[in-house]
Order: sequence, then C-alpha cells, then structure tokens
Amino acid sequence: MNRLQACLFLRMIPGLGHISAKKLWEYSSSPQAIFDRSPEDFLNIEGIGIALIRQLKNWKKYAETVYKEEENLAKNQIKTLFLGDADYPKTLAFCPDAPLVLFYKGNINFGPRKLISIVGTRSCDSQGEKLCRDLIAGLQGHSPIIVSGFARGIDIIAHDQALKSNLSTLACMAHGLNQIYPPEHSSYVNRIKETGGFVSEFTTGEKFDRKHFLIRNRIIAGMAHATVVIQSKLRGGSMITAHFAHQYNRELFAFPGDVGKSLHRGCHHLIQTQKAQLITKAEDLIKGMGWTPEPLSSGVQKKLFVELSEDEKAIFDCLKSVPQESLDNLAIATQFSVSKTATLLLKLEMKGCIKPLPGKFFEWI
Repeated sequence: MNRLQACLFLRMIPGLGHISAKKLWEYSSSPQAIFDRSPEDFLNIEGIGIALIRQLKNWKKYAETVYKEEENLAKNQIKTLFLGDADYPKTLAFCPDAPLVLFYKGNINFGPRKLISIVGTRSCDSQGEKLCRDLIAGLQGHSPIIVSGFARGIDIIAHDQALKSNLSTLACMAHGLNQIYPPEHSSYVNRIKETGGFVSEFTTGEKFDRKHFLIRNRIIAGMAHATVVIQSKLRGGSMITAHFAHQYNRELFAFPGDVGKSLHRGCHHLIQTQKAQLITKAEDLIKGMGWTPEPLSSGVQKKLFVELSEDEKAIFDCLKSVPQESLDNLAIATQFSVSKTATLLLKLEMKGCIKPLPGKFFEWI
C-alpha cells in the first residue's frame, strides 16, 4: 500500500474525520502504517471509540473504490500534496483539521509566500467589485497569492483581478478537480493554472454539492495568512469562512458599507464583534499585516531591523539561544496556546525571521 492509497482508504471510512485521521497517523508514524496495526491498538487514543474501530476493521471493502480513484487521479493529471511534506501549504498544516492529502492542478510553489483569501457575496454590486479590484491591485507590490472559491461574484472577480495584476491565484474547489463549477468560469482555468492553480480535498467521484461548501470554506480560511470579506449578508458562505479564519487565529479584515443595506451586515457584524479589522483600502491591510515595503537583503538585517510585537519577541527569546525548537516546546516555553504560537510563527515566517523545518521545528534566521 502506498501513501495515497492509505489516505484514500482513511477518507472512505465512515465517521473518521480529519482530526481523528491525523491522530491515527501520528500514533502510527505514517498513513500506511495505520493498516499494519490491529484496530484495537487505537482504543488508547482519545476520541477513537468502538464504533470507529468496527469501521476500521472493514477497510478492505473500499479497495475497488480506492484503486479506481488512484487511476482517475492519474488519468486527469491531478497531483497530490501530503500533510507533513515540504510542499504542503504550511499555513494549512497548522490547522488541527488539515486534510492528510490535498489534490491540486496547476503550477504553484507555496514556499514562504504571502497568502490572502478574499471572499464575499455572489450578488455583489459595482462598489463591491471596485473594492475588490482596487484592493488586489494595491497589493501587487507584495506579490501575495490570492485565494478564493471560484464562485460567482466576489470570488471570480478576485481571481480575475489577480490575473490582471500578474499575481498568482489559487481556487479552492468544492468538488473533484476533474470537474469545473460553475461551468461559465471555464475560460479562467488555463490562465489560473499557469502561475497558480486549483486545490481540493474532494476525490474525482465527488460531484458539486452545496454541503461541500462548508468543508471547502475551512480550506480557504486555513490556507491563508489573512482573510478579507468584501460585502456579505449576515448569513452565508463568506461568514462561515470568516468564522473559520477567526477560529484558526488568522487575521481577519472586512470592508464597511451602507448601514441600511443587508449586503453589508455581515461585514459590520464582524467589525462590531471585533473579530475583523475595518479596512477601506489596500494600505490598511498592508499595515495590519506588518508587511515591509520591500524585502530586506539579508537574514542578518531582518533580525536586526524588523519590528516585532511583544508576543513575537517572546518567540524570539526562546529561539535565539537554541539551533531549533519544536512548536509544542515553544508553546510550553511562552505559555501561549498551540494555536496562538502557530499563528505567531506564521507571522514571523512572513517577516522573514524564522525558517520552518520538518517535524514542526523552527529556527531563527
């Protein structure tokens, strides 16, 4: 059994979510090793009960589906990104419910890149479109990857403006990558794949379904360092994405609008509840993210002159005297939560201060 097959088997098992699958993997050293053990071994893991053990015992009945999916992925030239590998998006890897495998098409290198998710209503007005286009055009000098959901409205405007601004753009899909939805956006596919791409956790057999949006929206939020909401009603997909971003301790920004229009109530709610920072232009986001106008020339200069918050300085104090340290040990040393520590590490990586290493270890540059 190879790693892809193991991840597909885990995906087929009813009741096994991403968090539990990750626990099984960590307990077994690799996805493949899970199936070399007796399922009863996993009863020691918190959250793994008898019902799930019964399902694990029957994993072989999904063999035909798994092998067929492996063939379909190859046939459709769909690539894979595995959790724990260097090319897996580090931002997403910090999320507790990160999928063990992501499927993607395109030509994108996540590396130490800035990622900004932009979401909003499908029924935006001309002002919403202008805000979206002006924002992305204003970010051009910082070369972020623009992430969105390829849907009608703000999503496709964000992808389109990223292309016009010569920025990479990433479309997170709510179905297998052998399909395109909505079909009228097919003209964007080749242009997006040139310097960006499409990503999904869904297999080729999983068609467009509205219930997949909730699952997809957490990837949009988890993939990025920050999420921007442009026009949203009080309920809807954009608010769900914003909720995930807040839950993951990522930066969240929202544009205000006419207080009398329902089209802006979601953004106003995020600002009023202090979940999102109010922004009106690209410069507000740049300042909120602490981005420097131009990259500094050397690692030594970054350490000497980059501006750090008090919490970021606490991370620096832990890393300055050791060659490298793990995420968990940094959380213990600073007495921050693991999620807060992960967020601070992401910010320090964006500032060019730290280098992530395999196994969730970090070193100061």
